[in-house]
This record gives sequence, structure tokens and C-alpha cells, in this order.
Amino acid sequence: GVTVMAATHDLKMIDVSDRIVWLRDGKIQRIEKRKEVSLRVYRIEEA
Repeated sequence: GVTVMAATHDLKMIDVSDRIVWLRDGKIQRIEKRKEVSLRVYRIEEA
């Protein structure tokens, strides 16, 4: 396996990520699995 860390504002990257780490002012706010985040993003894009 390979571990890759990427910093982006592109929400399309969620589709190729296992986990998403949300940062604010350089500090971890929360860590979520792709499924949790994808559901919320999908709902936002539907609106």
C-alpha cells in the first residue's frame, strides 16, 4: 500500500480519498471517512 497526503480545496478529491482531515488555522478539526463526507457534499450539490 501507498500513503499519499494532499492539501486541496477541490472537493472532487474526496472520491479518491479514504479519509478526509479537515484543518482550520493549521490544526485538525475532524477526521472523517469518505462515505460520511460524500453524503454531505452530494446533498449540498443537489440544492
